[in-house]
Amino acid sequence: MFIVMERRTAGVLFFGIFFLGIGLGFYNFALHPNMFNWEKEGILIREVRTDQKVIALTFDDGPDPVNTKALLEVLEKYKIQATFFVLGKRAEKHPELLKKMVEAGHEIANHSYSHADFNGKSDEFILEEIKKTNAIIKSVTGQNPVFFRPPGGYLSHAMIDLAQEHNLTIGYWTWQQDSKDWRDGMTGERIAKHILNHLYPGQIVVLHDGASNGMETAKAMDILIPQLKKNGYKCVTLSHLLNHENHE
Repeated sequence: MFIVMERRTAGVLFFGIFFLGIGLGFYNFALHPNMFNWEKEGILIREVRTDQKVIALTFDDGPDPVNTKALLEVLEKYKIQATFFVLGKRAEKHPELLKKMVEAGHEIANHSYSHADFNGKSDEFILEEIKKTNAIIKSVTGQNPVFFRPPGGYLSHAMIDLAQEHNLTIGYWTWQQDSKDWRDGMTGERIAKHILNHLYPGQIVVLHDGASNGMETAKAMDILIPQLKKNGYKCVTLSHLLNHENHE
């Protein structure tokens, strides 16, 4: 997943952090200069500081009638709750899957309506993507989403302001925990191995149930979750993860 930022700051990179990230196994990203400030202010979350062995599994781009259904079955098998960042256009087509998510205790969040590239788009366009998806989630589940994950990780001052106006926290992810599970050829075994190899408490793991490779993501959960439990880890929704944060 490539993270983009607003055009007027596209030339601003924190080179030291970038190259350190490569050395640590991070993924390519253009770092918005305000990202860490937003994180400190609680406007954006990408992980929490905690001594407890707890992480949040998050799934993007669904719901998909095949992949999401298979994934929900795996999560139910292990009694795991997760957070689903849904696309409005897919939620419209498959409202029954949103209802199943809520019935199983999962959290539903906003991932835009169409997954359009926000870079260069007007504030009006971005606002409509947020509002339309919020309305769909509310109409199907009766709940207002509290998290928004912009497509491709796009960040801008204007988008942050729009999200805040609608009481949405930006639900990012821990950089080490992007296994690229959406890529064709990624197997369940490789996805699970990546997560386990980069694991530490408080992480937000980004995965994709709406991608063409989504069945491998479901298979990965069947491998991953028993290993997490064996190692003493608990999987919770993103909202519940915040409750585990250490407060100094």
